[in-house]
Amino acid sequence: MEHGRVLIVSDSPDRRSFLEHHVKCHHLAPIYYLNIMAARKAIRSDPLFMVVVDLTIPIEPKLALVRETYHHQPDAGVITIEKVGYLKRTGALSSFSSVVSIDSIESFPDKLADFINKI
Repeated sequence: MEHGRVLIVSDSPDRRSFLEHHVKCHHLAPIYYLNIMAARKAIRSDPLFMVVVDLTIPIEPKLALVRETYHHQPDAGVITIEKVGYLKRTGALSSFSSVVSIDSIESFPDKLADFINKI
């Protein structure tokens, strides 16, 4: 696990900017790729501290990112944003017990701080 590098996966520039701001507030380095394929490649090869998955975009590709993160980056933290009801109802992340899922992007700063304080 690379202390500092946080991959942010979001297709909304405003939401990504919000997430990047709060990551930087904790002296971490946000990284972002222009497409999911590039993000998946990074997950497979680049050491990461955390992956933040904004689930307002299609859920199946995002769940695949979570699965790949667990396979290639078992020590990296994972935070998913939104679709918590769907995730609980379907059990889509039930095999990934350490994933932190939050209902809204507004909760991200607190969850990020909680995660960092647990290290």
